[in-house]
Amino acid sequence: MASVSREHYVEASIRSTEQVDGVTLYNIILKVGPVQWSVKQRYNAFSELHDKLVSNHGIARDLLPPKKIIGNKDPAFIERRRVDLELYLQTIINFMHHALPRELAEFLSFHHYELTHLLQSLARHFFHEGDQLLQDDQPVCFTPLQLHAISYRLKHPLPTNVASEQETDFSHVVDFASHVRHLVIEGSNQSYRTSNIIQNNLSYTLNTFKNVEILTVKNANVSQIGHLGAVRRTTKSLNVKNSGMVQMSDILLCDAIYKETVEGIDPHKWLLLTDVDVSCNQITQIDDSVTLAPNIEKLNISCNKLSSVQSLTKLPHLISLNLSNNLFNTLENMHTKLGNVIELDLSQNNLSSLKGLSKLYSLASLNVSTNNLCEISEVTHISHLPCLETLIITGNPVATVVDYRTKVLELFGQRASEICLDNELPTQRELEFVAVLQAIRASREGRVPTLSISNPLLVTTTTLSFNRPDIATAVSETPSNE
Repeated sequence: MASVSREHYVEASIRSTEQVDGVTLYNIILKVGPVQWSVKQRYNAFSELHDKLVSNHGIARDLLPPKKIIGNKDPAFIERRRVDLELYLQTIINFMHHALPRELAEFLSFHHYELTHLLQSLARHFFHEGDQLLQDDQPVCFTPLQLHAISYRLKHPLPTNVASEQETDFSHVVDFASHVRHLVIEGSNQSYRTSNIIQNNLSYTLNTFKNVEILTVKNANVSQIGHLGAVRRTTKSLNVKNSGMVQMSDILLCDAIYKETVEGIDPHKWLLLTDVDVSCNQITQIDDSVTLAPNIEKLNISCNKLSSVQSLTKLPHLISLNLSNNLFNTLENMHTKLGNVIELDLSQNNLSSLKGLSKLYSLASLNVSTNNLCEISEVTHISHLPCLETLIITGNPVATVVDYRTKVLELFGQRASEICLDNELPTQRELEFVAVLQAIRASREGRVPTLSISNPLLVTTTTLSFNRPDIATAVSETPSNE
């Protein structure tokens, strides 16, 4: 990023003009080292700047080209003024290059692009509003550009040619950052404002953040994080989205050189981390780096490119897992891969069978909506799971079968009244139909029906009407265990 120094002087030019709503804007091009940006200003803004420089910094009053009321829209006049304003800018920059005053720096947008003035702007902001921001305990957003500037200043002293006041002291930035609890890093792969800066190409560290409990990374390149500092030791919730991750180590070991050989090393562990959301990335596998966060309870890996699951048995505390919107076609022996998961979301995949879930005995909630389940008999594989109470299968072909709810509930036997199917508990009418279906099944198998049709819900004095189902139809549509 831009940094004014002996090696990098400020180059300024006005290369063109444009008319906007009848006003002439002068396109100023600034260049500091490899960084370039543009600023558009009208003549009146030049005049206001000049008055401040004359009053506060002793600039000669006659340096600025004079105003002209009549003929100021003439192309020849505008061209002469463009040349004169360019010379004016170059003159005052050369005169004040030892310490650009705030008025001139903000006029040229240095506080957006140049390292020192950007940090001074941050310091001023935190000096006046930092305490209130921390008191409100709201998420605090930093860009990679700001973090890069902070990291650079931690390694380099303030240039001697930069004026500093109490409210722009860098210590205000460091102090504020050390108290942030919810840090948001929001990056971009697009050019920053009017510059040639690509924020996601900038490296930075998080050494100044000592108390982060929630770390959120949006659209940022995690590989540019050179050091996590204390963040790894304090973070309880981690959210990384749209950051191009292909495996978990991309964030858990983002600052490690040898990512494949550090499993279990204490300095790299996230011992307080319980909630992880790495949705909307490009993750193709769950690698062994998850062992560095052994206390994860909730893991969201939705909207990625997973087709299989590994390593999750190494998370003994994992109870909630979201694998929705991935590339799963089949499930095999998931009880050997997931451990004691209680909530499982497999929606928006391409599953045609639930057989692989048949031994997840701790499962209480299962979402397999919007898959390719065609047969009601697939529910048989999970109907005996003792803790299952919530099942969502809407959006599958099977949900288009006539009376599919009662046919699904019937497979749960005595527990039919306890199953919340597609976010709705069974009605009394559905339970009565289930009882009939179970009676038919029991008759065919020579058993005694197991489900009582007594209403588990509040009973009113209203007379209950019941349309007897077509027994022949029920028999033909009831799945067989043979």
